[in-house]
Amino acid sequence: MGTVLSGVFSLMATHMHLIFERKHLGNGNCTENFQTPGINVLGYFFICWSFRIVLFMSIITMVASCFLLYSVYAQIYEGLLSYTIWIITYEATNLAVQTLTDEFSVALVRAMRWFGWVARASLHCFWLYFVITQAQIIYQSKKQGNILTYHRRISLGSGDHPRRKSKIINFVQHYSE
Repeated sequence: MGTVLSGVFSLMATHMHLIFERKHLGNGNCTENFQTPGINVLGYFFICWSFRIVLFMSIITMVASCFLLYSVYAQIYEGLLSYTIWIITYEATNLAVQTLTDEFSVALVRAMRWFGWVARASLHCFWLYFVITQAQIIYQSKKQGNILTYHRRISLGSGDHPRRKSKIINFVQHYSE
């Protein structure tokens, strides 16, 4: 259940993040930003292409979230592990974009963007626990050949006790004589 909620949360949070960032990263005026001293080529790339990077990463995250939901349904542990790796990459990239474009935001917008990133990353970390646990369960069941394990109770008493016959068997034998 937690794994399914992880996929649904990821879809919702990514969509909300995309809506918020569209308004604040969509200006794309790179000529002014490059004139700022201390920006290297990588920083310039992230600043100029920030919304396109966020859009591309968000679309892939939405596809990965749908694949997560399918992987839970189809019991594919590789899908759950690839989702885990993707979410870590997604949040790291968003952190880089956030850090590099931070100085070009108004203080209130900057605070809201940081709050949004911290909340989303924290919840992704929380839900990843369930995804990884589900992946382990699926992996263990595939390793055992999809046979459910049966744990017999071991009696604490000493000695072997003969098995009792079922009352139904006794009842059928009684009337068949």
